[in-house]
Amino acid sequence: MDDDIYDDIHVVRASLERVRRRAAHVVRYFYAHLFTHHPELRPLFPPAMDDQYDRLFTALVHVVEHLGHPGLPAHLELLGRDHRKFGILDEDYRAVGESLVAAIGHHSPGSWDRRTEASWQRVYDYAAGAMTGGARRSSVTGEPAWWEATVLSHRLHGDHTAVVHASVSEPYPWLPGQYATIEHPELPGVWRPYSLAGRPGDSHVLEFHVGRVPDGQLSNVLCDRTEPGQVLRLGAASGSALTPPPDTGAVTLVAAGTGWSPVKSVLDALLSRRPAPRIRIDVVARGEAHFYDGAALDDILRKHPCLSAYWWYQERGEGRMRAAERLHTHLRERRDWADETVYLCGPVMFVHETAELLHECGLPEGALIRDPLPASVRARGHVSHAEAFLDPPPVNWIDPDARTRPLDLPLPLPQSTIGH
Repeated sequence: MDDDIYDDIHVVRASLERVRRRAAHVVRYFYAHLFTHHPELRPLFPPAMDDQYDRLFTALVHVVEHLGHPGLPAHLELLGRDHRKFGILDEDYRAVGESLVAAIGHHSPGSWDRRTEASWQRVYDYAAGAMTGGARRSSVTGEPAWWEATVLSHRLHGDHTAVVHASVSEPYPWLPGQYATIEHPELPGVWRPYSLAGRPGDSHVLEFHVGRVPDGQLSNVLCDRTEPGQVLRLGAASGSALTPPPDTGAVTLVAAGTGWSPVKSVLDALLSRRPAPRIRIDVVARGEAHFYDGAALDDILRKHPCLSAYWWYQERGEGRMRAAERLHTHLRERRDWADETVYLCGPVMFVHETAELLHECGLPEGALIRDPLPASVRARGHVSHAEAFLDPPPVNWIDPDARTRPLDLPLPLPQSTIGH
């Protein structure tokens, strides 16, 4: 970041703070301005814009809060790479910047002046420059804007989880623990992230586990209206919660729900090592019928009898949290956490509570690979636009389980701001 930009940071942050309580109005003005002045950009966005309103400001707040941080340029470059799949051009960034500055200025009548406008413009130009630079570098290396993947098989387990196998048209680079964003032909412009299961590099076949989300768009289409022969689009693989380092001697894998998907690929990578580390597996589900990929785990256990595996689920007559409570009791009784590495994946609150318990039991901070906490982990009922902006909800449509190692950098920025 140029030194001159640092002078603009406090101006932009103060300006954003003044419009926080008018966030919903600012966002709607932004899109109205953008589509009025550049109607050709409307097809880049999904038909239903409700989620998009929140996502734009959530992304904006992330960028502004991290201005000056050494990790921001890399995040912005990844955003630019990811935005290639929407067909965005350099001039489109300029149009977005004009509408953003217009929206902030329109809702800051008492404090907007030339200096504030110039600061916003320079900060935006810096961010857009990093994103377009990332997009250009991605293009120069020959990385596709997206990959086409033909569905080979589709299995819906218990009406709640689909396992999809798809063949990509050209090599798709990914690492165990990463995810891909997916677009379905029935929902153009709607992209959602799903973890990759299986083994990278063995073939062109990818595996995805899709849990049904109440009132969800893409998850329900992938569960109910996906069949062999359909062609999906995939964005580039992302995510930094990779397999534990090669010198790791003991690993505990904890998976809840579709968190089994990345754990499955990490487990496969660990088993391929010589010598393989000592591995323990804890798999959690709502009930016995919710172990949607149990046959695959049984097969792994038959081939590797040295593995230790435990299944945790709600039994008849038990409360909803009883399975997790029994798992936590089991984890508390262990006394060997000082030399362990844990890979933890699942629903946000489950991950949050299990991570806290593991650290209380003596697991070192740097030994946990997990889902980061969203902005708020509280249960939320109806809130006003102002409350939602001041205390944003988790941005689940961007990256629900953006797995990451504990780093000195802040949590990853949202993966995309346009077109999901």
